[in-house]
Amino acid sequence: MHLTKRTRRVFLVGIISSFASVACGIAIKRDLSAVPVGQVGYDDMCGLQDYFDTLEAGLAKDPVIASALDLEGGDGQRTIRGGKVSIVFEGDFLVKNARRVLEQNWRRLPPELASAQKIVFEVRWAERAGVKRLVTTQDAEMSIDGKATYLPYQVCLSELLFGAPLYRQRQITMGLPDPSTKRPLDLALDAGPPPGTGDNVIIVAPDAGTGTPAP
Repeated sequence: MHLTKRTRRVFLVGIISSFASVACGIAIKRDLSAVPVGQVGYDDMCGLQDYFDTLEAGLAKDPVIASALDLEGGDGQRTIRGGKVSIVFEGDFLVKNARRVLEQNWRRLPPELASAQKIVFEVRWAERAGVKRLVTTQDAEMSIDGKATYLPYQVCLSELLFGAPLYRQRQITMGLPDPSTKRPLDLALDAGPPPGTGDNVIIVAPDAGTGTPAP
């Protein structure tokens, strides 16, 4: 193919611009790819135990699932589950923790992150050993103020989005304090008086109505 000088110039500018765009994109800051995934969680290398303990204690609201598509297939011998989900982090606590995970593990993040009030992650996942994990072959989409950017795979995002059961198990295995002890008193008010208090104690059988007053 013969190119004129002007065409060659435009062609080279296009190539250089493409390389510049890739070079300026979000990149991994902390590479944990050589660490077994289970070890990342067990050693809390993403610093998320306190985050999940706070959610479990009811001291902050969980991220909201804006949309989800679950898929299931198989080859007759095993079932494969996966899907796509959009998860919203909004509010000081959620945004603060999402921002920390992002800043610790990626570089060249969008400047809008510093003042973001809401961060939306749209990701694809696959189930492994009964737990959702990010697929490693596709970038996650992150939206701030309607502007989308793409995050190359890094295990800490998977931990942030789907790590609740793993960190619950870690808390039990390591004998860490039970987050329920941090639950505010007012969250338990709807449970009613403890057994043995008051003149009448109502005995409630599962799915059997209210029962009758105890003698």
